Amino acid sequence: MIVSARPRSRARRPAAPGVAAFLLVSTAVLATGTPALGELGPAGATQAEAPAPLADAATLTGSVASEAPFTLARVYLRNVDRRIGYMVYTWEGRFRAVALFPGRYEVTAVAPGLASDLQHLTLEAGERAEVDLSLREAIAPRAAAGGGGEMPAARSGAEHVAYDELYPPGPGRDIAERTCMPCHGGNFLATRPARRAVWEAAIDKMFGRALSDRAAASYGEGIVSFRDAQRRFSLADRETLLVYLAEHFGPDAPPRRVRIDRPMPIDEAALGKAMYIEYYLPDDAAGEGVHAREYASLPGGFVGRRAGQDVRFDDDGNVWLTDRGYPHRLVKLDPRNGAFTDYVLPDPTNGIHEVTVDRDGIVWVPEHRGVQPSGEKRLLGFDPRTGRWEHLIPMDPDGVVRSPSKWLQSLTIDSQGNIYVGWIMGGALSKWERATGAVSVFPIPMPGAVPYGVVADSRDNIWIGLWNAGKVAKFDPATEQWTEFTPPTYPGHVRRPNVDSRDNVWFGIYAAGPRPGKLVKLDQATGRMTEYVIPQQDAAPYDVAIDADDSIWAADVGPGSDGDRGASLWKFDPRTEAFTFYPKPQPAADSPKIQVTREGAVWYSPRGSRDAPAIGVLYPDMDRITTLGAYYRHGPPGNPFATAAGQ
Repeated sequence: MIVSARPRSRARRPAAPGVAAFLLVSTAVLATGTPALGELGPAGATQAEAPAPLADAATLTGSVASEAPFTLARVYLRNVDRRIGYMVYTWEGRFRAVALFPGRYEVTAVAPGLASDLQHLTLEAGERAEVDLSLREAIAPRAAAGGGGEMPAARSGAEHVAYDELYPPGPGRDIAERTCMPCHGGNFLATRPARRAVWEAAIDKMFGRALSDRAAASYGEGIVSFRDAQRRFSLADRETLLVYLAEHFGPDAPPRRVRIDRPMPIDEAALGKAMYIEYYLPDDAAGEGVHAREYASLPGGFVGRRAGQDVRFDDDGNVWLTDRGYPHRLVKLDPRNGAFTDYVLPDPTNGIHEVTVDRDGIVWVPEHRGVQPSGEKRLLGFDPRTGRWEHLIPMDPDGVVRSPSKWLQSLTIDSQGNIYVGWIMGGALSKWERATGAVSVFPIPMPGAVPYGVVADSRDNIWIGLWNAGKVAKFDPATEQWTEFTPPTYPGHVRRPNVDSRDNVWFGIYAAGPRPGKLVKLDQATGRMTEYVIPQQDAAPYDVAIDADDSIWAADVGPGSDGDRGASLWKFDPRTEAFTFYPKPQPAADSPKIQVTREGAVWYSPRGSRDAPAIGVLYPDMDRITTLGAYYRHGPPGNPFATAAGQ
């Protein structure tokens, strides 16, 4: 097959050789036997070749052809000079990418089982160029098998079979569906064949057998016993589940996965307008950063690599990120030029997870687990104007949280600038009062509460996802009273609620075996909950965010890390009750947290990426790009409603 570039004005200079890790990862995943996605767009539809929205940006258009039939192809473009990746979709065999920085590019296209050769080209400022790509059969490299840990890692090369074949019906499956699958999904058990003793140890950890004389050391330990308000799990259930797992997923069982019988619904016309950009985090030099000797032997899954978690915008259009690798860093990206700046935390090993920006421009970060899970945890405030951490606030100064494992996680800012932070390990909510500097701690009444996601509504009520209870809770600061809300789908796996401009509360519930994932709306005015079935198999909506039209966006981590389908972002329109799915550039990399700009761009970080950690953004309509800066509709901290304080 011949791949050619057709310049509009001049010949192209060849770029330096080398394929970006971003392209390699994406091509390898998509070249496997992924089911065809969706249907063709409307007959006769064409992509408008609009000029680039930015004065100095370049535009690339072209075609993707193949002797083998394909429905939808992804076109990857990597700016070699600036380390920026772009991905667009074909629409009836054509594609378009806009807002491209000038420089040298590597371009390739992939579709399930197909890939093009790598094309090198150079784009000048303001240039419009064209390239034709031809797909041919691709051979995916074999994935390396993982290992280690109490439970064996998921084995590669798993066969895909029907759910009932993988999980034979019976009491054991019933118990697994209500206790294991709401959190772990349908593939966790089946891809980790193990001896009975291993299964017994895993069940006992979840049951909390070792917790008679010590506190839980992780979210999940004891989750099916006294720390959980939702799951029914007796001693008889323990034995039934153990026998079932040992019988069907013993050490000689082949690793298998649930077959995806319902491919992700795809709207090719919608995807033809969309564009992703990923700004790759800078590599640390040898012996520095993640490669420094003092961090090499630390515990945790983010050792030796950069791992972005949460993104927020400041009032100048910059994007701020928490980097959970060691050393822990706060990262600033100026998306208008791709420049990164790192700020190491005061204690670079004491944990990091989320971030927010207040209306004065202070960037706030709570300390999470780190290597000192029982140590003091603080709310850290960074002032970009001075370049210093100006605030180091202990969030439990009086020892109210009665747990040796105390980790801060999610945070929110109310209309008065007060900051609330949840103790994901500790079962409490802390408040820092801006006017006085006082810290108050409010234990959550539910036993063993695991607060996962904290958000303020327009009346300064604080809403929290109860990870281990499948509920959401409201804290009224005026009365200091708690109220729990239980969705119709129960028990379930709930993480991060959010509120729209009318104070409706939205959150997701993970799929559990044959039970589909749900998007839930709580109408505060009536107390009514409405559930919407997410139309994709094994949906796992980690985080939800609200755009300027009150449409709901979600980061769906799904089974993408298992290589079955791929993580995505999706949009739900409450007016039409329609879902639109946008598969991501790095399908195997989960992106838990998202933020939406005033123009509707959705920002995230592919936390699960080992080869191409980045800050990314989805533009659902590339023709609406007027700036590469990221701005909230009402300014920081990003509420979907205006407040008296001007937020």
